[in-house]
Amino acid sequence: MNAIPKRSLWDKFKCKEVVGFLFILPAFLYFVFVYYYPILQSLYISFHDWSPFAMRFVGLQMYRKVLFRSVFWHSMYITTYFVILSIPLTVIPALFIAILLNSIIRIKLRNILTVFYFLPFVVSLVAAALIWEWLLNPHYGFVNYLLERVGIPGQLWLRSPTQVIPSLAGINAWSRLGFDVILFLAALQTLPMELYEAAEIDGASKFQRFSHITLPLLNPQIILVVIIELIFDFKIFDQVYVTTQGGPANQSRVIILHLYDVAFKWFKMGQACVIGLMVFLLLLSLSFFQWRFFRRTVTY
Repeated sequence: MNAIPKRSLWDKFKCKEVVGFLFILPAFLYFVFVYYYPILQSLYISFHDWSPFAMRFVGLQMYRKVLFRSVFWHSMYITTYFVILSIPLTVIPALFIAILLNSIIRIKLRNILTVFYFLPFVVSLVAAALIWEWLLNPHYGFVNYLLERVGIPGQLWLRSPTQVIPSLAGINAWSRLGFDVILFLAALQTLPMELYEAAEIDGASKFQRFSHITLPLLNPQIILVVIIELIFDFKIFDQVYVTTQGGPANQSRVIILHLYDVAFKWFKMGQACVIGLMVFLLLLSLSFFQWRFFRRTVTY
């Protein structure tokens, strides 16, 4: 009777490779068709004058039309202003709220309060925008009603060219706060308590423990949260489209709203792809810069 030949170590290794590849194949195909293919397709269309019936190669003409028009740079300025206001309004309160929640000894109470902070994040952005549009209405809004009750005149909020971006940044901070609180709270619960006990024995105050232990150890999480908020804020669309649609006087015309108008109102897909690629490259560069130069490893 012939013995069954044993498989070589190389054959076993190749078998494991094939099985492993089959496991990751669905995720790989998902990223290829949902992320990578659209990027390459956008790059291809950006060199063409696209219409629903024809496509004509024009070289860098679409880039010139986008980059040499003031409306693109105005939208970039408005978006940058929104991001600069929104990130501190979200990240800093989220960090301190997470620290306060982490200091609560009773776990059940901490979990209940965490859920309350997280609830705005699960609310639909469109629904939240509609609610805030009503609350900030200059004529019958509840916020102006409260201000007038304490003797402060009502404000125009979303209908004021100067107040519209701060108002949208406040709405965005309200909706994003809970998500950042969860990330910071999870990071705080992994910090070694031995460092705090040693610092307390050495006579360090609460502020010194916060500035010399908590902040340095949370540096990777802080950078991560800032990058996430940067990407999300730069892509802001839902709240703006529902509440102001770019007004008043284009003072809330963020870059994604401009991209939407160019693509789906004016059907200039070549220019829209250029705008999308510019946003993609800018966010990629900023994210890499933050992660490369601000992240640092801390050891004690």
